Amino acid sequence: MTNASASKRKRTRPAGSGGAPRGRSSTTTWVAIGSVVVVLVLAAMLLSGGEDAGGFSQAAVGEVSIDRDATTTLEPGEMVPAFSAPSLAGGGTLAWEDFVGRPTILAIWAPWCPHCQVELPRLAAAVEARPDLQIVTITTAYGAQPGPTPQEYLDDEGLSFPVAVDDIEGTLSSGFGVQGFPTTYFVDASGAITQVTSGEIEPAQLDAILADLLSR
Repeated sequence: MTNASASKRKRTRPAGSGGAPRGRSSTTTWVAIGSVVVVLVLAAMLLSGGEDAGGFSQAAVGEVSIDRDATTTLEPGEMVPAFSAPSLAGGGTLAWEDFVGRPTILAIWAPWCPHCQVELPRLAAAVEARPDLQIVTITTAYGAQPGPTPQEYLDDEGLSFPVAVDDIEGTLSSGFGVQGFPTTYFVDASGAITQVTSGEIEPAQLDAILADLLSR
């Protein structure tokens, strides 16, 4: 065989039959398929409302409103603004106007917050021991950090007080001017705030606050 014949055979070999071109083509194809899969997964997450690990769907939250736009924290002497939001119990709306008329503990909390997890059972026990007192809460910032869903937390602790569910934008939290969790408002029968606390409240301090509230 002459050198010319060998050279001719090399030139006429079918394109793509070598190892290197085939590998590059295969890699490109799989990268393209992977990109499509990622896009589909993200789209599914958005359409599903972004459920967290516990299955709490943010898309399930209905209309939330509050009659206050300021981001400053409410202070003693101010009135609790009118607000409404879906009830965590489902099947209805929880509105502040339904609670005015009795001394009330109003707590705003996040289910992943360790201070909230300690504080809420303490508040619930205080209300149970005082028949003239009631409690209503707002859960917000769910899914912002790893942890239980609001319902999972309540179930684990055996708690059953009314809970309003804030929306993903934190409309209620912003309207109240919340700076940390939990933020707790002690409210007299007229709807006026008598005391505001942030973080865990020691039992002795809580007893003093409630004694003052119930004396009004």
